[in-house]
Amino acid sequence: MKYLVCVLIMFFLVVMHAFAAAQESPDRQKIKIGLRSSPPFIIKTDNTYSGISVELWGQIAPQVGLDFEYVEYDDLGVLLKAIENGDIDLCINPLTVTSQRLEKFGFTQPYFISEMAIAVKVGEANDIMVFMRNLISPNFLKVILLLFVVVFIFGSLIWLVERKKNPEQFGKGIKGLGHGIWWSAVTMTTVGYGDKSPSTGTGRLISIIWMFTAVIIISSFTASISAALTYKKFKTDIRGMHDLRNITAGTVSNSSTASYLSEVNIRHKNFETLKDALIALESGHLDAIVYDEPLLSYLIFEEELTDQIELIPSGVNSVYFGFASNNLQFLTQINPYLIEAIEVPDWKKMLESYNLRIDR
Repeated sequence: MKYLVCVLIMFFLVVMHAFAAAQESPDRQKIKIGLRSSPPFIIKTDNTYSGISVELWGQIAPQVGLDFEYVEYDDLGVLLKAIENGDIDLCINPLTVTSQRLEKFGFTQPYFISEMAIAVKVGEANDIMVFMRNLISPNFLKVILLLFVVVFIFGSLIWLVERKKNPEQFGKGIKGLGHGIWWSAVTMTTVGYGDKSPSTGTGRLISIIWMFTAVIIISSFTASISAALTYKKFKTDIRGMHDLRNITAGTVSNSSTASYLSEVNIRHKNFETLKDALIALESGHLDAIVYDEPLLSYLIFEEELTDQIELIPSGVNSVYFGFASNNLQFLTQINPYLIEAIEVPDWKKMLESYNLRIDR
């Protein structure tokens, strides 16, 4: 009986201790992580999420000691409102840090530096007017001028050597110099008329040097001339933001890019998703898309449109991506772990695996 009482007392103490511990440390409440499909940062496959931001948060959450659940939003504007109202605890979408957004909620330290880019549709064309314009372009004229200079130099050399001992073929004065230039051009092109040929030993030595030199030069010049005459014709003449004012541009609604375009008075169409904008560009309803370079680049790559869509730098200053929340204390808690995660070599390897540039 004595042992039974002791056992009961011990059992009672254990139960009371467990109850007290439960009261002192209640079950952790899951925090809500807001996101929206934004490849390659947020990629949704069936009911699972992957991508750069998801992998980064997956490294941070265990260190902070948090249980979480994802809350998906289809509209970027609704997601931004949810952050502002505190409906979600954290947004891990690649949101651009802007002064307007900082007035409504906070950001972590940036984890990716980006820039805006312009996507335009390109294609090859055989336009006579464009060909003629390239024919008198500075690059083409430089190649031709350099070619004439080299021909003139060797023609002058052979004339100086041959004019006295071979006056029949290389006479005196301007006419003789012209014969030397003619010989130089014929030799370079390997036409081989044979109407002009050096007879002196020095002249023949110069000829041998010129023959071997010409083989190298003519092949290089041929490639340069071809490059000067070959062109990739843009369906628009867009080269930067200043060219967007007279065309139809598109971007994602409620994005920082849309805000920027409005601020600089560039009219544009807003689309719910970047893919919708890309479809409009392909179908000819848009002349250009303006958006964050890594998201544009990844989507073009995934859709196998790298030969049809050209990305042009916007010339706009770099923008910064960070996680967002209206709980500044929570962001302060996350920051050290985020910085630690992006300082390791594995971070660069992950960016490379998503075909992103890491030279910034």
